[in-house]
This record gives sequence, C-alpha cells and structure tokens, in this order.
Amino acid sequence: MLFELFELKDVRHTYLRDTPFATEALRGLSLTIPEHQITALVGPTRSGKSTVVDILAGLIKAAPGTLFFRGEDVMAPSFDRERLRTSVGVVFQSPESQIFEETVGKDVSFGPLRKRASFAESRRLVQTALEDVGLLYEDFRTRYTYALSGGEKRRVAIAGVLALQPAVIIFDEPTAGLDPRGRRELLALIEHLKQTQQMTIIYASSSLEEVVGLADTIHVLDRGQLAFSGAPREILARANELVKLGIELPEAVRIALVLREHYPEFSTTVLTLDELEEAIVQHEELRIRSGGQRP
Repeated sequence: MLFELFELKDVRHTYLRDTPFATEALRGLSLTIPEHQITALVGPTRSGKSTVVDILAGLIKAAPGTLFFRGEDVMAPSFDRERLRTSVGVVFQSPESQIFEETVGKDVSFGPLRKRASFAESRRLVQTALEDVGLLYEDFRTRYTYALSGGEKRRVAIAGVLALQPAVIIFDEPTAGLDPRGRRELLALIEHLKQTQQMTIIYASSSLEEVVGLADTIHVLDRGQLAFSGAPREILARANELVKLGIELPEAVRIALVLREHYPEFSTTVLTLDELEEAIVQHEELRIRSGGQRP
C-alpha cells in the first residue's frame, strides 16, 4: 500500500511580494507525492518546479494548511521541522554548489560529522554512500574534488546526501550540463537507488525524455498550477496538450505524433525508439491483414 509522503493543497507563492517586481510562481497548486516511488515534476521555464522543490526542502515557507508531511501540517506550531530537514535531501543543478571540501572523503563525511556521528560510523556511512553511487571508497576518498569530472561531481554530491540517510531525495534538474553518456549514467544511478534503497525520489525536470522511463508518476506543471498528472504512458497519450504547453516530447513520441497525422489511431504512448519500431511493425501487419492501403 502506498502512503502519501507529501501533500500540497492550494499552495501559492509570490516572489518579491508587495514590490513592483512581484512574480507569482505558484497559483493554487495541489498535488500528492507517495512514498517509495519516483515522482517527476515536469514543466517549461517558470512553471513552478523549482519553487515546489524549495518548499518541499524547507527553503521556502508554505502557508499553514497547505503543505503536509506524512499527514501533518508542516506549518503547525506542534510540527517538528527538524524532522522534515533530516528526512529530505536535495541534489541541485550545480554539484559545485554542494561540494566545498578539498577531498571527496571530507566532503561526504561533512554531514554525518555535523550530526555528531562517531568517526567509525562516519567512515561507514561515507564508504556505503560512495559505493552506492558507483565510486570505490579506496579510490575516491582522497581525491581532490576540484579534479573530478562533471559526472563524478554529481555522484559525490549525491553521496553527500545519501550519507545523511534521508527518507526522500529531491533531484532538481540533475543532468543539466552533462553529455549524453553522463546523462544516461546518472539516470541509471537514480533508478538503481530506487530499487536498492527503497527511498522516495522526487525529480524536477524540463525534459520529459528523462523521466518517462524513470518515473512512476508525472505531474505536469504550467504557470504555477497543475496541468495534469498520471503514469508515463497516460501523460504521453496527451502529446498534443504537452506540445501546447511548450514541453519538448521524447524523440519516439515526436515521430509517433507525425505518424498519427496519417494514421489517426496510431498511439503516442511509446517510451522508447524500440517500442516505436514495434508499434510501427504491428500497425503495418494489422493494415495488411485488414486489406488497408497506404496513405
């Protein structure tokens, strides 16, 4: 059974409120995020994704009665906000902003030591966290952080969060700036964390391509509101609406959408190019058996 980890009810937020530069970021956003799943927040620029991330991480205060964590009102006087801070870890777009120690071992151990873990416990947490992200402890613990590649820095940033043993990790545009290989490796790592750690993962991205093969649920945001939600295939079935919202479709879906101009019944719920190829073959076989003609 799935339980709701977060629930947002009619959340509103305006930056620089009561100034000439006021910008309304969230306009009555309501959505839920269950435990032990990957939930994606997808939307174009200024859709509200980053504001939601900051609210869930406690960097922006929600109004009372709008944000609930495991059923409790986060802004209620009786709520222990320290419990939220220790339960939620965040990996931001630029790992450099989260890495500030000279060596990998020192950086990943910063959080546990700050929580007053013993040296032995800190070492164990660092070793486990590094190996969870595919970095051998003995090879990387003494490496200088400034000499790491972009992909390695992201892995170290994730390890630093894992060492704190959070219940949920939020990834905010984690593949920004990575080459295609680095992007594939990072997405595979996130899937690995879901399978092995049984943790809740929230993934904010402007790219639908990244999340359709990863997320259990996708929330599509538009101008600070929820446009629609669903499983990946349910979202892809609304390809035309996604285009109108300015969200770039995965390559397989873009091709399927072109094919649907000729074959109105052709589905856009393909997650990969391999699935698209299989759908084309099946459609052609069905057309031949029914004695259809090419357009």
